[in-house]
Amino acid sequence: MAGTVEATIAELLFAKLTSLVLSPVLPLAMPSISFTPPVESSGPNIGRALPYLRVDFIPNRTDNLGLANDAKARHQGILQVMAIYPANGGVIKPTNTAGLIAAHFAKGTILYGSGVKVKVYAKPSVGAPMIEPDKVNVPVTILYRSFN
Repeated sequence: MAGTVEATIAELLFAKLTSLVLSPVLPLAMPSISFTPPVESSGPNIGRALPYLRVDFIPNRTDNLGLANDAKARHQGILQVMAIYPANGGVIKPTNTAGLIAAHFAKGTILYGSGVKVKVYAKPSVGAPMIEPDKVNVPVTILYRSFN
């Protein structure tokens, strides 16, 4: 486990995401880790883009909950997960995948590790599909808080 509260929060959220079972399994692009979007490697559609997920960890301002130097603090932020699908396949599949991710991080989900407790405090939001020439992106916004 990570040494700081901030890194532990990220680690817990990433671990929760990797525990999601999707069929078919979708590759996961993690922040600042080398990733090449997947493509069909054989058959008649060789080179065709395949779906995957991209995750962004977006911590927000930390609030001090008391005046004492050792008072607890509220750590909060967003885990943003993007369901990315090839263009020309419609919006239903990526929106469904986004909905499964949202359900996996249901409001009230609590994660524990290394003395840190992280709670998803609101129902995750599935955003509108963002259609680009080569892909469709559907964002899932997951709001979290931790008091440490």
